[in-house]
Amino acid sequence: MKILCITDKQYQQSNNQILAIFQKYLLQYAKVEVVYFHKDSKVFQENSSICPMYILPYGVKHRNLVKLLGKLNINLDNYDFIIVRNFYPVAKQILKAHNKVIFWETFPHDYRRIYEARIEKKALLRKSLEYKIKFFLHQRILKQCIAYLTMTPQLAELFQPNLPIPIFTLPGGIDFENCDREAINNNLHTCNTPLKFLYTGTIDKNRQLGVVLSAFLESKGDFILDIFTGSANEEVQKIQTLIAQDKRISLHPPLPLLEMLKTLPHYDIGLGLIPNTPLYSVSSPFKTMEYASAGIIPLINDLPEYVRLFDSNCAFFSDFNKQDIKATLQKILNTHPSSLQAMKQALFQRALESMDYAKLTKKLYDFLCSLKDSKHSPL
Repeated sequence: MKILCITDKQYQQSNNQILAIFQKYLLQYAKVEVVYFHKDSKVFQENSSICPMYILPYGVKHRNLVKLLGKLNINLDNYDFIIVRNFYPVAKQILKAHNKVIFWETFPHDYRRIYEARIEKKALLRKSLEYKIKFFLHQRILKQCIAYLTMTPQLAELFQPNLPIPIFTLPGGIDFENCDREAINNNLHTCNTPLKFLYTGTIDKNRQLGVVLSAFLESKGDFILDIFTGSANEEVQKIQTLIAQDKRISLHPPLPLLEMLKTLPHYDIGLGLIPNTPLYSVSSPFKTMEYASAGIIPLINDLPEYVRLFDSNCAFFSDFNKQDIKATLQKILNTHPSSLQAMKQALFQRALESMDYAKLTKKLYDFLCSLKDSKHSPL
């Protein structure tokens, strides 16, 4: 089996899922080549006998993509499947040259604009119309594909209902080969004094981290909360002002992936609280999975993927409001270390069983094999 995966990512911008599945574990079963984009006008190939990478200008996302691939001596007929990640204009071009295109959608990017318009109460009519037009055009593209990969079942059900093609859920996961197992094992059998909390990832108005931090600021308990983020926006400035007088909470720049994975096992509780809105109810909680891989107990709410992956034996659940978060925080601080250690151990076992990229990749390969044997043809 030979696969071409056309990503939506910038060259040298790491994405755990792409790296682990398409540039590592899937190579055990198939030949895989990957396309990335960059802001330059150059076209080049990064040679690798294991997984060749082709780097193209972002401009060809809308036109001349097939022509440019040809200049790199890429014959699309040589691939059993071409998987396109998130870029509908790319899928539209590839469909004219190949009849086995799989569309891989990871987030409702089109919906984000109308969601933010509703919150801001600006240009709602225009953005609603834009969304309806895009939905219609994108449905036409999807119906020509032979399959649809979704990050979560909810993403497909809510934003791509009634698709007449096979659907496969490819969630986020963990590459345990990158984890520091010795440090993790130590974390599973100890707790910090005071407890160390962690938040990693994006800060923006949609995630409402300020609500979570308000609960922490009002708590009288003893703890440490470290926030690692690369975000630089008005919401970050608000949070900097909010936490300025509380030495328990600190803001840090992001760490490279492998360094972050080495840092994680030194924490006890990870913040994964995100508003249960249509924007996030369909998402896969990558950061919370990373917490789980290090035995960091997640503090989370009722997002569907959280409910699927975790329970009260290995996570703390809270409603997304200041008072309930504050009460749950107090519950955590009052929990005996031995009970927290038991939760850490149950959590790590859960991660090994259901979040391992090696196992998720095998399921993807089995699905691709079923497509290869199937007589299904796009509409």
